[in-house]
Amino acid sequence: MSFRLGRVAGFAIDVDLSWFLILALVTYSLAAGYFPHFYPEFGIGTNWLVALVAALLLFASVLAHELMHSVVARRYGIDLEGITLFMFGGVAKTTAEPRTPQQELAIAAVGPATSLLIGALFWALGMLAIGAQAAHALIALLGYLSLINIALAAFNLLPGFPLDGGRVLRALLWWGTHSLERATRWASYSGQAIGYVLMLSGVFGVFGGSLLGGLWRIFIGWFLVGAAQASYEQVVMRRALSGVSVRRAMLPDIAPVGRSLTVQELVEEYLLATDIGAFTVVAADGTPEGIITVDDVRAVPREEWANTTVGAIAKPPQAEGTIQSTRDAWEALIRMSAGQPKRLLVVSDGHVEGVVTPESILRLMHRRMQLGV
Repeated sequence: MSFRLGRVAGFAIDVDLSWFLILALVTYSLAAGYFPHFYPEFGIGTNWLVALVAALLLFASVLAHELMHSVVARRYGIDLEGITLFMFGGVAKTTAEPRTPQQELAIAAVGPATSLLIGALFWALGMLAIGAQAAHALIALLGYLSLINIALAAFNLLPGFPLDGGRVLRALLWWGTHSLERATRWASYSGQAIGYVLMLSGVFGVFGGSLLGGLWRIFIGWFLVGAAQASYEQVVMRRALSGVSVRRAMLPDIAPVGRSLTVQELVEEYLLATDIGAFTVVAADGTPEGIITVDDVRAVPREEWANTTVGAIAKPPQAEGTIQSTRDAWEALIRMSAGQPKRLLVVSDGHVEGVVTPESILRLMHRRMQLGV
């Protein structure tokens, strides 16, 4: 679950609820560990204040990192849905892959470069603060932000997909093999290997007495393994659905039902007798008046089914999620996977042609893969 924070440079910025958990953990670890260890002269209040500001500026740095990915991607004409801040930092959500390895390389490399630049900027500000004999709290804050941004750049340069270094590796493999799928597979293997190494080092850390650090490495390694596997699967799915119109994946045309039909009759004669979950409600002369779905029926108390007509609860097609019949099936799948509608009405020239669901798209994808299409 996430909520919209706002827009920056035209990109929607969302914050996942898990972000607040990691914000609290980072603030606590800085206030209770990092700053007391390196700056014992600080009081409790100073530790917590500097820790909170440092955690917030860390995530602002992560946002700048992702924004630069997005800016370069937009320059190459790649559609972006926005940026989401979550437990492990941030992610720019795209609906398409780069079209060339050169584009992939540029998009991937700009993130670590941005983090290095931010780290260098904070280092320079820290040197100026030391020269000006500024407050120790400010010097400590700038020093931490310089260190953590350089560390963030170094971690992201690890050659494991989907880290930026893994994307650089994928770009180079793509360049050499001329196959995005093959390059993604090998970069994914590298990402999984790095993830397992992190998990193993975390286990040794836990048994060596570093409980928090060890658990954190296990958690990051586990996430990286899963993300690497999912990223490769996503590329395979995207390639299988590339250039396939949503019309190819939609279920049969939505059957028309008369507006005077009762909900009870709709359930018995249509919903229970077919696999169709949405129907066009038409007037006596056949003019479409709206759409009725399984969800609309479920909203009506059962004891009222016999006395409620479908015309009374029908909604205009615009109230349901819609997609043009010429759009890609991949786009429809992404929209439904984002947790918005459970289905999309397929429309053409203002008329509803059918309905598409994640299941219908996945069936088409599996069929195409089985046939080697």
